[in-house]
Amino acid sequence: MKFMLKTKVVGVDTSGDGVKLTVESASGGDQTTLEADVAPVSSGRAPFTAGLGLDKIGVETDKGGRILVNERFVTNVSVVYAIGDVIPGPLLAHKAEEDGVACVEFIAGKHAHVDYDKVKALGVEYCVGKFPFLANSRAKAIDDAEGLYKTPSALFTLYWSSWNV
Repeated sequence: MKFMLKTKVVGVDTSGDGVKLTVESASGGDQTTLEADVAPVSSGRAPFTAGLGLDKIGVETDKGGRILVNERFVTNVSVVYAIGDVIPGPLLAHKAEEDGVACVEFIAGKHAHVDYDKVKALGVEYCVGKFPFLANSRAKAIDDAEGLYKTPSALFTLYWSSWNV
């Protein structure tokens, strides 16, 4: 099995037995044809910021289209905040939710802090929460509900306790 990261599929031929993929580097370049019995394909997620008019108001983005923010979720345009899937970091709903809570607290003038590595860095003991993909509607919709997601269940407790300090 060979993983080809930062590679895009530019053509697929399924006319015969198996599959023939034409691929090239995501940054462009020479194309290569691969032949296989099957070809699992994984496409990465990207922020959906095109068409928001960010360039018209001067909000800076990185080359991937993510909105650049500081530790308080403020963009380079001081009245524009951004959270969740449109900023750098994991594209996870629970992360976006915590970003949103902290962002609103900052806007309200309260102390807030989000540090997703804090549990490990402080050596806090925690239980691992497990969530089966079988219970996830998206996983069911794409017929890929095998496996589970694990998260430290003390993460949110730690966030709130650091806020109350």
